[in-house]
Amino acid sequence: MGYRYLDHRADMGLEAESRTLEGLFQEAAAGLFGLMADLDEVRARESRILKIKANNSERLLYRWLSELVSLSDLHNELYGDFVELVINRDNFNLELEATVKGEKINQKIHELGTEVKGITYQGFELAKENENWRCRLVVDV
Repeated sequence: MGYRYLDHRADMGLEAESRTLEGLFQEAAAGLFGLMADLDEVRARESRILKIKANNSERLLYRWLSELVSLSDLHNELYGDFVELVINRDNFNLELEATVKGEKINQKIHELGTEVKGITYQGFELAKENENWRCRLVVDV
């Protein structure tokens, strides 16, 4: 399926689509880090394990992407591998468990793009349409 960028006045819009909810979370993360750098240049040298809970899929996606931005800032890393991702339902909550892989930012290797400050709720949408999951969101840059 994939992701694409949307025009937005001051920030950057992002739309992702996939056949599965997990795939959608992976595509949205790839789109987010694709703003920051060329993902083909990011090697899987470091691993981070994330466990995130939320009471609905929209909040889970928001927390997932926000946590990735925070981790990237905290560790000065770029992530490009989001393959190990599972979403489970636990009573009334959804729980995401993921291993993300990437490496330290190295300006000699990585051609840096847009600095992402965070995710906003402005225009935030997540829905299953026909056979596919789709999200739209605005990234604060």
